[in-house]
Parts: sequence; structure tokens; C-alpha cells
Amino acid sequence: MGTALTNQMKKLSSGTLMEQIKGTLLFNLTWEIYIEMEEVLINQTKKLLNGIEKQQIKGLRKRKITLEICIIMAKACLSQMKKLSSGTEKQQNKETQMLNLILVGCVILDEVSASQVKKL
Repeated sequence: MGTALTNQMKKLSSGTLMEQIKGTLLFNLTWEIYIEMEEVLINQTKKLLNGIEKQQIKGLRKRKITLEICIIMAKACLSQMKKLSSGTEKQQNKETQMLNLILVGCVILDEVSASQVKKL
């Protein structure tokens, strides 16, 4: 009877052990799947951040180019106005209006560029 009881206890403990092993294996498998999903999510997030950063840089470059063009145009107008300063008042008014028009256009372009950068 003592041997039968010992054998029965061994069977029970090995059954419990098998259940524990199955539980551990299931936990490990679930954990590995979770880690893989997390790595995929991290990689996708990195790609999105890189794309957003590139778009922002592109937007800032466009804005910088727009401002540089406006500065060149304004300098050219000022230079022209200095050359014509000995001319008639009517001609000077015309040049001033042209400069104002260019500057207003530059301000509008800058505002459009700024709003596009903010959207990114």
C-alpha cells in the first residue's frame, strides 16, 4: 500500500509539473508574441517620426528659400530706387509702390509657408 501511495503521489506531482510546464510555455509564447508586436510598433513609430521630421525640414527649407528670394527682390528694388532718386517724384512713387507690392507678396508667401509648416 505504501508503494501504491508513493506511485500515485508521483503521478499526481508529475501531472501538476506537466501543467506548470504547459502554463510556463504558454506564458513564454505569449510574451514572445507581445515582444515581437512591440518591436514592430516601435519600428513603425520610428518610420513615422522620420517622415514627419523630413516633411518639417522640407517645409522649413521652402520657407527659407521664399524669404531669400524676397530679400533679393527687395534689395534689387531698393537699389533701383537709389539709382532713380534723382528722377521725378512720380517715378519714385511708382518704384515705392512696386517695392510695397513685392514686400506684401513676400509677407503673404511667408504666412502661407508658416501655416504649412505648422500643419506638419
